[in-house]
Amino acid sequence: MASPEPVAIDRKSPLGYVAAFILHTLIVYTCAINLSQWLVFHWFRWVAPIFSVSTSVPPPDWYLQHFELMTILPALLTGYVNVARFLPSAYRTLLRESRHSIATWAWVLPTLVLLYRMLEYRAPASVLYGSSMTALKYFFEIQTVAPTFQNPLASDPIRVWAQFSVTAPFYAGVAYSLGTLVSKHQLLTKLFTFEKRGETTTPVGP
Repeated sequence: MASPEPVAIDRKSPLGYVAAFILHTLIVYTCAINLSQWLVFHWFRWVAPIFSVSTSVPPPDWYLQHFELMTILPALLTGYVNVARFLPSAYRTLLRESRHSIATWAWVLPTLVLLYRMLEYRAPASVLYGSSMTALKYFFEIQTVAPTFQNPLASDPIRVWAQFSVTAPFYAGVAYSLGTLVSKHQLLTKLFTFEKRGETTTPVGP
């Protein structure tokens, strides 16, 4: 008796699009929460000593002080590059077929989470900031110093975590979708390819 063949997900079915959306969203959150910090800490641990780059700023503080850059740039490059080649083969075809149609919507969930958190935000009474702080300032005015065990009041740890888990995925989602759009329309190729459009060559007669 022949064994039944495995059931494959139709990439054009609603389930296929949902699966692709979930995968792209996970990639966005991985870029925002893991990849950015991984790059910063490996720069300080491995690259900086090789080039004799010294700084008195601890890695967590450097990451916060370059929060936007270190969140947006890796996600932008990840969206531009075909990340399907780095995933297991079970997901490779799904992402390759849908990366341009679904990946451009990777900003949706992080944006909805941000909007929800901003709507439910209530300025807490704290000595770290006044009660008049708006939700926009709370989430987008990035803290420049990370709290530590030695100095837990260097900044508000709850606010740092909110910016790390809510603001960073929002930036990464927008950047990832933008990178996908740039790749889809081959904007870099068109930008750096200088072609003389409409130019015709006239044969030279004897």
